[in-house]
Amino acid sequence: MSRGLYCGVFALAAVSLAHGAGYAQDPLKLPGKNYTVAFENSDVAVIRAHYGPHEKIPVHDHTSFSTIFVYLSDSGPVKINHEEDGKVEPVTRPPTVKGAYRVAPGIAERHSIENLGDQSSDFLRVELKHVSLTMKEPFRGKAPQNLSSDTDVVEFNNPAVQIERIVCVGTESCPVNTSDAPSLVVAFTSFVMTSQKTHRREMMEAGAVRWLPADQGMSVKAEGDGTAHLLRILLPSTKP
Repeated sequence: MSRGLYCGVFALAAVSLAHGAGYAQDPLKLPGKNYTVAFENSDVAVIRAHYGPHEKIPVHDHTSFSTIFVYLSDSGPVKINHEEDGKVEPVTRPPTVKGAYRVAPGIAERHSIENLGDQSSDFLRVELKHVSLTMKEPFRGKAPQNLSSDTDVVEFNNPAVQIERIVCVGTESCPVNTSDAPSLVVAFTSFVMTSQKTHRREMMEAGAVRWLPADQGMSVKAEGDGTAHLLRILLPSTKP
């Protein structure tokens, strides 16, 4: 084979390999910035997702970590084109409601997205790095129908993960139970969070997340005469 022909074949092979390797992309590197890191440590990666009205997002990969999807907005249906072994399997995610969430076992995914609705879809992917959930079906936590009374209830209970919904109404602070497990707080509304250990007050905006170390208690208070509404995702399996 001549040097020129060899170089041409090598270049073609390199292009083919590059095309195959780049067929799907890291979601954090997509040009539309549809996925951004909201928080990350050794236990969790919290990815903020945004799909604009009727927006199409190109093929990308997601990790095989067990994941909690926390919905930050009401939205219409979203078409998800799963790709595996050269085949495309479209599924439609139903409309979502702010305050709902879904707990899913780990599975690596490659897909493209099309938002079929007139509203943006905003949610968090809480990827659990050290938790492997074995579930026949995802668990779906429904958004509360009203936020008129104080609530503190564990809605999902697993040896490795618990999900607690907290609602605090009115002008008085609501104490939140101290846990020996570290946790992630996700805010659905704006509220003031105060550490019971340091007494530090922090304003939590809707959609914000905060990591709480083990044994760190807190209280929450609604902004003005509104309502504090949040999830706390506890990870007992990562406690010391």
